[in-house]
Amino acid sequence: MRVFNLLDMSKVPLPDTITELDFEHKLAKLKEKLLSHYPQYTEALGLESEPMLVMLEMMAYQQLLFDGKLNDAVKGNMLASAKGNDLDAIAARYNLARQDDETDERFKRRIQMVFEGLNTAGSKQAYQFHALSADSRVKDVYVASPEPCDIHLTILSHEQHGQPSTELLNTLHKYFGLNADGSMSNHASKVRPLGDRVTIAGPATKEFALEVAINIAPGPAASVVEQTVKTALNQYLAQQSLLGRDINQMGLFAALNQSGVESGRIISPTEDIQVAANEVALCTSITVHAAVVEDA
Repeated sequence: MRVFNLLDMSKVPLPDTITELDFEHKLAKLKEKLLSHYPQYTEALGLESEPMLVMLEMMAYQQLLFDGKLNDAVKGNMLASAKGNDLDAIAARYNLARQDDETDERFKRRIQMVFEGLNTAGSKQAYQFHALSADSRVKDVYVASPEPCDIHLTILSHEQHGQPSTELLNTLHKYFGLNADGSMSNHASKVRPLGDRVTIAGPATKEFALEVAINIAPGPAASVVEQTVKTALNQYLAQQSLLGRDINQMGLFAALNQSGVESGRIISPTEDIQVAANEVALCTSITVHAAVVEDA
């Protein structure tokens, strides 16, 4: 189950204005245009030492540099592809600033949710936005309302295996107008609607150990293949380390399916790990048994 119903920025295609950077194509076009007016230079352009050819190559290279800068400018103005200071500039349009040590990925998520936070909390998305904006240690948020005006926030933290520290809980309590013990405060909150009763807690966890076995094709790069598999597994687990994200056998097999791997199997877990919206799956260890297949 996905907690955030946000557009996956990694799947947003680049605009058609992005130009393919191909030096040989640009040089061929320049030659074609020159020869259409001066066909007598056909033989001369076949010589690498011809000054006119050198000049065309310089022109093609300069065009390539210009197109590259233009491509970077287009990407820097799109939320899906912007990074670093370009991303900060996009956020500034909405009066939103990056938090200390906030990654581009997390910052993009908050920018996507910014319109939900232009007013006080209230909707699920608004509570998510405000909780993420309260402290950069908040990794993910699940919002539930079992009864009218009763709001339960499940906070996944970047610290101590996903559990929010006492310091982080105190920060969130203060941000939402609660006392340190979580009770309602007499001080008004700028983001919590007056009638909402908010409780904040850490997530339930489902811990598991990952153990896989792979058979690697013979060759000198067996250790490289094994490391590639470990990297892919870590990337998949990192991607799924948010609230409500299942650990699927299909996702694990996809990580094993790397170049150089002839076959593989998942020893543990033996089936999908189903995760509730207020839970997170935590991998405690990764063991990869690698064997090189001998030539017949």
